[in-house]
Amino acid sequence: MPIGLGVASSHAPGMYRPKEMVKAGFDQMMSRMAERGHIVPTIAKEMTEEKLHKNWDAFRTGHGALRAQMEKYNPDAVIIVGGDQSEMFDNGNKVNIAIYTGAEAFGLNSGFGFAGMTDEKYYTHYKTDVKLAKWLASELVTKEHFDVAVSEEMKPMGGRKVPGLPHAFVNIAEILHKKDVPTVLVYENTYDPPTMVSAARCYELGKALARVLKNDPRKIAILGSGGLSHDPGGPRNIWIDAPLDRWVLDQISRGNGEALKDMYQFDSMTLRGGTGEIRAWITVAGAMEYMGAKATVVDYMDAAPETQTGIGFAYWLPNK
Repeated sequence: MPIGLGVASSHAPGMYRPKEMVKAGFDQMMSRMAERGHIVPTIAKEMTEEKLHKNWDAFRTGHGALRAQMEKYNPDAVIIVGGDQSEMFDNGNKVNIAIYTGAEAFGLNSGFGFAGMTDEKYYTHYKTDVKLAKWLASELVTKEHFDVAVSEEMKPMGGRKVPGLPHAFVNIAEILHKKDVPTVLVYENTYDPPTMVSAARCYELGKALARVLKNDPRKIAILGSGGLSHDPGGPRNIWIDAPLDRWVLDQISRGNGEALKDMYQFDSMTLRGGTGEIRAWITVAGAMEYMGAKATVVDYMDAAPETQTGIGFAYWLPNK
């Protein structure tokens, strides 16, 4: 059957630190900002341990709502769309769109990594669907005219100290109701100018995925990982553009994801950095709107300075 479920979620590392380590991690981040001379928003200065724990609980609730949709749908395969921040690819090769076709895929949740929890037991191992991944790459190139690269082996070349998949693919693993569901990993250049994929192309990629899979007998879900507005380490570090985030969520809830095709057509401080990860949401919107679905927005948090990110959770069901 065609793609029958879409989900999208933020994946900020600050969402995943163990609850008892949230306050220490937040204080460490504030100290680093002060050392670098960054301006700290008032809301960050007012964060208490109680507020931090409340936000942490909301992150789990958001993921839980998406996981419940996954469990109910029980997909036979999941396509995960995300970006890379010099984790898998280095300056020698910045891919625009790529599909991983290897048999082994693993990685460490970056929240655990920042907390010093780097033992093997904290790794996520994906069961990749090599046959489906190769078929999708071929169909997108030959039938849909996308220039798709393929990555056949896990050879992380970026600067991440812990080897494995980019955090976009690992941090959201808890959304999956079972880790052994076959997966296809789709990379988009969301972060590295000058060849970041356009928002229009992301939307069309989603539609193309839905088209080529329309006669597939399996139950397939698509998961977009990233966003919303944020610029970690940049000039807008910890500042969140809530109006932009809410506009994005409003468009997808109306089934008007086409409006998002106009994003990134001009340079803006807000649209730089991690805000580029909204591309993954746009791809899911393209796929699910092709299927006639509008998004259900589960939650949005614009007051989460420990994540430095506007946090959102949403899912799409056809005929809803």
